[in-house]
Amino acid sequence: MSETAMGVVITGAAGDLGRALCASFLASGFTVFAADVNPSPAEGRLVPVKLDVTDTAAVADLAARAARETRLWAWINAAGIFIAGPVVSADIEGWQRIIAVNLTGTFNGCAAALPVLIAAGGGRIVNIGSISGQLGGIGVHPAYGASKAGVHALTKTYALEGGRHGVLCNAVAPGLLEGAMSSGFSENQRAKMANAAPLRRLGRMEEIARVVHFLTDPENSYMNGAIVPVNGGAYMPS
Repeated sequence: MSETAMGVVITGAAGDLGRALCASFLASGFTVFAADVNPSPAEGRLVPVKLDVTDTAAVADLAARAARETRLWAWINAAGIFIAGPVVSADIEGWQRIIAVNLTGTFNGCAAALPVLIAAGGGRIVNIGSISGQLGGIGVHPAYGASKAGVHALTKTYALEGGRHGVLCNAVAPGLLEGAMSSGFSENQRAKMANAAPLRRLGRMEEIARVVHFLTDPENSYMNGAIVPVNGGAYMPS
């Protein structure tokens, strides 16, 4: 592998959004470190990495490896879990699991990526938030919205620190997307959520991937600490 290859780490790479992100960055010539608890097979410039994002040491090891093998440019924290169900029956086990993966896992990624990207001379961190982190949610474990609100705040903290060193940190906040997560809702619930947006449909993974890719572009040089809503107009924060 060329030492001058541009590298990107994508956590949650085997999920619906993760696969769309991998395809997007591979198409742009990146070496992609595709990290997941169930990694995809190696293919071309896709480097599968078995990773549990709650394992702080393992996440740090991946950052060091990616920096050795490429010019690591971007780190995308896309690993996340989602539990649909009535709020009144939410349990502590679900709370702890969601917070550990969605929030602590994102912290581990940011904490591992920042010093490596600073040492390399700059780069980009992108976190995957959610409209639930802005509005809360019905029919989903309350830890989900809480974890994503935490991701949004975490993004701003790393933007404040990283911006001084050429490392920009932003997040996207998608609405409900077509894929495995939305399958946890009934068809009627999905239809209601789709109709809540002016576009009258759910989002597509590749639409989120395009925004993430934009946020990692070197020419995107002044957007820092933004929580970008990608929700079809269902929520328009000022």
